[in-house]
Amino acid sequence: MATSTKETADYLDLNLHGDSKESNILNTPLELFFQEIELAMKTAPNEIWGIGEGINLSRYVFNKFVTLTQIRNEITNFIGKYCEHANVFQYNITAETITTDKKDMVYITMTVDSEQEQYKQKFLLGA
Repeated sequence: MATSTKETADYLDLNLHGDSKESNILNTPLELFFQEIELAMKTAPNEIWGIGEGINLSRYVFNKFVTLTQIRNEITNFIGKYCEHANVFQYNITAETITTDKKDMVYITMTVDSEQEQYKQKFLLGA
C-alpha cells in the first residue's frame, strides 16, 4: 500500500512495529530494504506461496556441520534474489559464533552502505 506525498512515497510497515500508524510509515528505500531483510530472515521455506526457498535460520541452530561461510552465502544469495532493494544498496553480511551462558550462538551482522552513512542490522540465533 503506497500513498504519494511531497514527491516521496510512504509505505505502511507490514510488521506494524510501534504503537501508532505514524511510526509504521516507511518512506525511504533504505527503510524498505531493511524491512525486506527482516522479512527474509523470518520467512521459512514454502511459507510464501510461489517461493519454495527460504533462509530457514532455525536449521543452523541445531546443525554443527554448517559453516559460517555457508550461512553467509545462503543469506546473501537469498537477499540478492528476493529483496527488491538489494540492487540499490551495497551491503555486506558477516556471521560469527559467540558463546553466551555456555551456549553457542550465531551472530549475523548486515551492514548497508547508504549515501549518508553505514547502517547495521544484527541477528542472533541460538537454541
